[in-house]
Amino acid sequence: MITLYLRCRLATSREALEEFFFRARSTYEAPSGITASLQWNLDDPAGFVEVFAYQDRATFEADQVRVNDDPAMRALIAEWHTHLDGPPLVEACEDARPT
Repeated sequence: MITLYLRCRLATSREALEEFFFRARSTYEAPSGITASLQWNLDDPAGFVEVFAYQDRATFEADQVRVNDDPAMRALIAEWHTHLDGPPLVEACEDARPT
């Protein structure tokens, strides 16, 4: 499993971001094998993380192509950026596998 963490700071309101996220989530998750969640930082009222879990590396890589090339995704990302106070910190992590 690949997990993508987008650590951000809020420029709008929690209500506005939540409305956007829950509307956009069906598009984010449209390809099978992707789940998305929004988490608020408990220590920083303006801090949040969007978490995307991909079932495998192939799903993650295919979604990166979609993020770059799909007009609907590009429009959602542009709208998402209006809620951000600066660029997100992006972290992609892969589950450890036993040796």
